[in-house]
Amino acid sequence: MNGGSTDSSVRQALERLAGILTEENSLLESGQSTDHAHFVSGKNHVLRELILFQRNEASLGNNPALQEQLKSVRKLVDRNYQLLTTHVEAMNEVATMLAEAEIEQDADGTYDQHQRY
Repeated sequence: MNGGSTDSSVRQALERLAGILTEENSLLESGQSTDHAHFVSGKNHVLRELILFQRNEASLGNNPALQEQLKSVRKLVDRNYQLLTTHVEAMNEVATMLAEAEIEQDADGTYDQHQRY
């Protein structure tokens, strides 16, 4: 592969990844409900591309501009990780509260199938 065209392709892939991460991070920060499958799919696609570039071009790490772009994307990835961790923890808390409420209601006979009216 030509080093210049590979660098350009890698930069474009990193720009796509940055866009995906920025959009997902914004939605997570705003608390909006969203289907994360779209974001997971996009991130996985770009990751596959980057792995292929890495396998075909060992000298990618020698480009200072590319290194700066990687640092920028790394910050977005770190923020995405923090936001997703918080989101998953919140979802687990809600699920636990719902499960506990259901157990409590079952215990008081509110939804007993043999209840007489």
